Amino acid sequence: MNRQLTIFPIPKAGKISLVVAPRGVVQSLMTMLAALALRGRVIVLDGGNCFNGYALARAIRQHTHQVKDVLKQVMLSRAFTCYQMTAMLAKLPIDGTPVIVLDMLATFLDENVNFNKRQRLLDNSLNLLRRISEGAPAAVWARTRATPTGEDQQFLAPLLETAQDIWELQAPEIPVHQLPLF
Repeated sequence: MNRQLTIFPIPKAGKISLVVAPRGVVQSLMTMLAALALRGRVIVLDGGNCFNGYALARAIRQHTHQVKDVLKQVMLSRAFTCYQMTAMLAKLPIDGTPVIVLDMLATFLDENVNFNKRQRLLDNSLNLLRRISEGAPAAVWARTRATPTGEDQQFLAPLLETAQDIWELQAPEIPVHQLPLF
């Protein structure tokens, strides 16, 4: 079987791959995750509660009938706050295991945490990602929102500066048509 697995290249060690896109990209991210899981263990940190196990299983099934065995290769953790995201990144093993972070910035847009504290935690998280990426593939998805706030760009900018491979995708524009009255 020689099918294309994903629209995104498989991340490589020594680089942080970044996908900046709306929520509709989750299916392609699950396909990239399937490609990595078919090779071995993968760690997923989900910051936006968007992990789609069914989509991952379907992507794996296109390449093997051993879906359960491949799914066992995926280690999933969910972070609900910026504190949890930073702590989880700090606890990741530095053993060459690929890491995918889904909707990372969602945890840093929490208005209940002081803005300066969130910026410091993001800087710490990016330093941890740099360290992880030295020996393992690392990919991050930053979700774009339909109505971004000023903070969205302030948190996205350092992530863009940190990443080496960047894919920015936009939602397709829907043309506005006036419906006929009769």
